Amino acid sequence: MQAVILSEYGPASKLELKEVEKPFYNDDQVLVKMRAAGINPVDTKIRAGSSGMCAKISLPVILGFDLSGTIEAVGKNVQEFKIGDRVMGCVGFPGLGKTYADYVMAEPVHLTLMPENIDFEEAAAVPLAGLTAYQAIHDHLQVKSGQRILIQAAAGGVGHLAVQFANLAGASVSGTASEENLDFLRELGVDQPIDYKKTKFEDAVDELDAAVDAMGGEILYRTLRSVKKGGRVVCLPSSTKDDPVAIKLAKEREIELIWPLMYTDKKQMQHIASLLEQEKIKVRIDKVFPIEKVVEAHQQIESHHTTGKVVIV
Repeated sequence: MQAVILSEYGPASKLELKEVEKPFYNDDQVLVKMRAAGINPVDTKIRAGSSGMCAKISLPVILGFDLSGTIEAVGKNVQEFKIGDRVMGCVGFPGLGKTYADYVMAEPVHLTLMPENIDFEEAAAVPLAGLTAYQAIHDHLQVKSGQRILIQAAAGGVGHLAVQFANLAGASVSGTASEENLDFLRELGVDQPIDYKKTKFEDAVDELDAAVDAMGGEILYRTLRSVKKGGRVVCLPSSTKDDPVAIKLAKEREIELIWPLMYTDKKQMQHIASLLEQEKIKVRIDKVFPIEKVVEAHQQIESHHTTGKVVIV
């Protein structure tokens, strides 16, 4: 089969499409014939060697966590799935799911059936970003009806899903994006779209109940100053974890500051799939690349000008 191989850390050009052996699956696993794989910022950080996960990785490796495809083979102990089922999921995290390939071995607990009304590209775009967003809104921020929440980078892969989960929870949502994405934010249901290039978000919002920060650093500090005493802030980039300035500022303002680590949760993934099926949420795909252009897909993510998600097929 074909797979994208990373033999040494570095720029996107280090990714190579090669012929490798099909993965082995045991009695408790399934083999998935891949149709699409989502590309996430964490993939580019692992490839560059800047992720903390790299300490546990031995090169060469196949990258990727998000998948959609069909069940090709089923271990004899697996009852939940059958050959031909259309599935989606996030596999391997925080190890490696190895989804940049024609076939993937997976544990059934990391998969769920795809809704009939979405295609493979949409299904592959959802899992990691969807779980990250869902857990930020519900597990960590515990957003409730009537609360006011700010979502930074609200047009991004995690951001645009977090907006929708916050809306469904009954919150009033403010979101930052560039001017060209403000209409997209309105489509998602953002009550207060903020052009971060023209407006300092802290001049537009204050005394927030909660916020999702996608940047860290100065953006995080300014976000903390916009949240009221007793509020909560989730900071997504793990590379900013334990920032002493942020911790001090949060303590002074009596704000709970959380750096979450996404975890795979089958019930949550099934719930997200149900919301997609009911068309209560939607996923935006910015660009779809063939697997032969995975280098360009990584470069697109690293441009930081992506609206929604990037997928390879």
